[in-house]
Amino acid sequence: MSFFAAEDKLVGEEGVGPEMSAIASSRPDPGDAPEGFERRRSRMPLLALGVIVLGVFFAVGYTMFTRSVVYYKTPTEVLSMQGEHVRISGTVVAGTLRTDVTEGTVIFDVTDGTSTVPIVFEGPAPDTLKDGAEAVGEGYLGADNVFHADTLFARCPSKFSTKTPGG
Repeated sequence: MSFFAAEDKLVGEEGVGPEMSAIASSRPDPGDAPEGFERRRSRMPLLALGVIVLGVFFAVGYTMFTRSVVYYKTPTEVLSMQGEHVRISGTVVAGTLRTDVTEGTVIFDVTDGTSTVPIVFEGPAPDTLKDGAEAVGEGYLGADNVFHADTLFARCPSKFSTKTPGG
């Protein structure tokens, strides 16, 4: 008797042999739960939704953080970044601070000791903006090598300083 002949003896008219039909009929239907018990739903869709929500929160938080963090650039660095929106920080060069009340602009130069960049700001000058003060502006360097600031503020000098002998 061949392998296929033995297989033919097990398979009945319905496609399942008598041994298999007895095993299949003794198993409970997975949809039929015993009385008082309910079949528990899969937690996979809820888990997938949680992962998606966490991923969206992470992506939004990361994007907001990277867009809000703007590092200070020195005048030397800004000279090579024409047209880019940056934050420049430098010391106001003595004698360059000019305020034009009729046009509402403030014009001055900042330096890092190596390079000097002129800054133009349309708006009122901060009260603490003086010669030798640390100025910070956000804007871009134009084709005329003048920094056009959208926002401008002067960093406050440190309130604490070391005590000098005899003073």
